[in-house]
Amino acid sequence: MSEPLSRIAVDHESDWIRVQKNVAQVITDSMEARLATMPGGKDGEAARVMRTELEERLGKIQERMWHMAKYNIQVNGQNYEDYVQATEGFDEVLDRKIWGLNTERVEHETRIAERRKRMPDAINQMEEDLEGRREEAEWLPDEQEEETDASNAQEIPKPERYEEVRETFEIAAANLAEVARSAPIQLQRAQRAQTVQEEITNMPP
Repeated sequence: MSEPLSRIAVDHESDWIRVQKNVAQVITDSMEARLATMPGGKDGEAARVMRTELEERLGKIQERMWHMAKYNIQVNGQNYEDYVQATEGFDEVLDRKIWGLNTERVEHETRIAERRKRMPDAINQMEEDLEGRREEAEWLPDEQEEETDASNAQEIPKPERYEEVRETFEIAAANLAEVARSAPIQLQRAQRAQTVQEEITNMPP
């Protein structure tokens, strides 16, 4: 007579719940991967219609699977079905909370993934917009504007005593140029005179 198979020992029910969550996540990811191959992608109309039915069927399959598995599990030294009955009220609330948090986490990660996909396009659009605004703000005269400015400059009348002021400016500029040329020579002469004076002063009586 064959002996009954031993049960899989689990220290805490949270470990078994984590296994269920991981399996459920793998099933969901596989479903989404299949839906992504449908016409229109995973967000298309065909995928939306199919997703509702698949979620319902996969949910029933998982429910039956976990119901059958609990007769092969032992939690903290107790048969799992007995453990569930002893803590059913508490575990039901905990299970709902865990599944609710898991659903919220998946939705949050999905939103973040979608934003990351759209972020490069948004940055490129922003850069193009800023570049366009910068170019609009720059003053880039065309040929017509340059001709108009030149014409306006020619039409401006000269001020009174223009020729006298111009000649005075030219004379002042020439004098400044002469000073600039002679300044090094004058400086050398002054230095030599200073040297001679120091030598005379230092001569013995």
